[in-house]
Amino acid sequence: MSQLTLRVRNLDQVASTNDEVKRALEAGEDEGLVVRARVQTGGYGRQGRAWVSPEGGLYCSWLLRPEVPVRTLPTLSLVVSMAVRRALVELSPAAAQVVAIKWPNDVVLTSVASRESSVPSAPPIAMDRSMFKKLCGISLEAHAGGVCVGTGVNVIPPVERAQVGGRNVPAYVADMVPALAHKDPARALDSVFDAIATEFSLLYQRWTRDGFEPLADEYNEHALLSGKQVRLVDRVGALIAEGAVARVDSFGRLVLCDDVGLETPVTSGEAHIA
Repeated sequence: MSQLTLRVRNLDQVASTNDEVKRALEAGEDEGLVVRARVQTGGYGRQGRAWVSPEGGLYCSWLLRPEVPVRTLPTLSLVVSMAVRRALVELSPAAAQVVAIKWPNDVVLTSVASRESSVPSAPPIAMDRSMFKKLCGISLEAHAGGVCVGTGVNVIPPVERAQVGGRNVPAYVADMVPALAHKDPARALDSVFDAIATEFSLLYQRWTRDGFEPLADEYNEHALLSGKQVRLVDRVGALIAEGAVARVDSFGRLVLCDDVGLETPVTSGEAHIA
């Protein structure tokens, strides 16, 4: 399997980079197209949820045509999240201690960064280990014989940071990587994209060849939910399952363990830490 060759299409403003890639899939374009946009006016993430996409974020969608069994496809979003985490650690080794993957498709900041690794003027980002702030969201859509992977990364914070409540409080890559804060914004975004593209190309090659199983240990090592009590709910809030997270298995399922040790693998849902 040859390494993934990327062709990047840079746009100023679009409704959604996902929509651009889905049109390219319908037109029969080859694997490897990446559509990037400075701003999205109608960006969306997993389950069609709106993704606010102002300037300063890295918004891109990837056109892929993996020749893998259908049952393997859901693990692709896990592979992308691993690539994003690897890239952030490459940009700032201190990120290794504070950046985690939240099943199934988020990359999050989990605790306070050291003063040496954060921007002095940035507001405090401390939290306990049961809390997190969102660095990156990932969506995965099978479409027209291929796959559209959408990624949105919070890179450069706005001048005035909005007070956002709920589950999606943002964190910003530039707060962990001081060099990015002092770069031209376009160059900062390019640096993050290049790091993610490098890591994803390597992981995608391995995933298409060997599946997710050889990658599962690395994923679990950096998984936010490991060992935590969680409630899994569907998109309308109905309970799917609850228990302690044992691991993510080779099929990408979140394995929960109840009080008597019975394990239940769950394929999808929104995980809330109890």
